[in-house]
Amino acid sequence: MAAIREALIEEFPVCVTSFVTDDVSQQTEQFILVNSTKPLPKGLLYELLPGTSARLPSALDRRRLPALLLERMNLDEGSPLQGMIQTATNPRGLIKDNSILRMLEYSLNDGVLYRFSLSEDGPPDVEKMLEVLHAFWTAVKEVFKAAWGLPPKKSRLMHGAGIISMGLLMDAISDRYRDRRYPSAAQFATDLLPLRDVCRWTTGFWDFGPGQQRKWNEVQNTSKDIELLTNYLMVQYKSLVWSRATSIAESPTSKEDKKRKERK
Repeated sequence: MAAIREALIEEFPVCVTSFVTDDVSQQTEQFILVNSTKPLPKGLLYELLPGTSARLPSALDRRRLPALLLERMNLDEGSPLQGMIQTATNPRGLIKDNSILRMLEYSLNDGVLYRFSLSEDGPPDVEKMLEVLHAFWTAVKEVFKAAWGLPPKKSRLMHGAGIISMGLLMDAISDRYRDRRYPSAAQFATDLLPLRDVCRWTTGFWDFGPGQQRKWNEVQNTSKDIELLTNYLMVQYKSLVWSRATSIAESPTSKEDKKRKERK
């Protein structure tokens, strides 16, 4: 348009393609399709995906389900991550949306969420997925209280590396409880509690092995560091927890309350 405006001609025909609809879903779909190859913030496109049902480019279509789960985790009443995920419409969120999306995609590919992504008689069981996610992150919030809800610069638990590695740990814990389909929040918390003393989310040094000591905030959101942190958590989990028998666990907080009552 700028070139036409500056041209020394009186008129120039311009072709315009438009559509008329009152359907917000169709408007959203067209906006996504028209702008998917342009330099718009990807987060904005991802935030619009849950409201669409049209066929989209494969890269966007793969993110439709993770985007829906992210939206529900960020908006649902009672979600441990309610309002905490940073999106185009929630810029004050602590956790980057892409970190949550990657965590969800890993689990949907071959983790606990994958169990509910395929259904013989219908779409993925989103409600079951959310039950697992809410249970796990509720347990994380309970066990790692001191590191929860802080900006990523002050807590690596809220950082991309922490979110993704903890998501992979969620899959490992769920695998241990496979005979019960998936763990409850109390069971997640019971399995996470032994890891509290070996995690350095806000202070101290991570001991990743000989010559691999890292200050708590030196862990970065890179593939190498995410793998390093994930391997560390998995080794610690298998060493401290995996061999124990699974049980119908109470939350650690409930156990402490019960002990206090017994002493009285």
